[in-house]
Amino acid sequence: MNVSAFLSIAAAGTSLVLSVWLFFTSGQNQKLQGELQKKQQELQAEQQEVQLQTQQLQAQQDQINAGIRLAQEVGPAVLRDVGNLSVQNKNESLKKLLAKYGVTIEEKAPAADAKSKPANP
Repeated sequence: MNVSAFLSIAAAGTSLVLSVWLFFTSGQNQKLQGELQKKQQELQAEQQEVQLQTQQLQAQQDQINAGIRLAQEVGPAVLRDVGNLSVQNKNESLKKLLAKYGVTIEEKAPAADAKSKPANP
């Protein structure tokens, strides 16, 4: 056998081995790409779920903030009015209830005392 025939056979054998190796490697590569694509889709679905939960939490926080604003704006006036009514109606149980939660009511002197005093001429 001459050298050129030997080199041709060696080149053909090498080409065959490389072709088989490339065939199996490309199959494994496609399998890995499929797994990667599946994981990317799962990750995207989880990101959408997190985004939805974030929007729901934001809506809840907005409701909480609205409630806090309402309590700060209206709450003191309501407590003051309830306190005034408890003084006017002499409702001791209501006064005790307000005191239990830290609301103190200052009783004002009746206006009749000011009218009963004679004016100095």
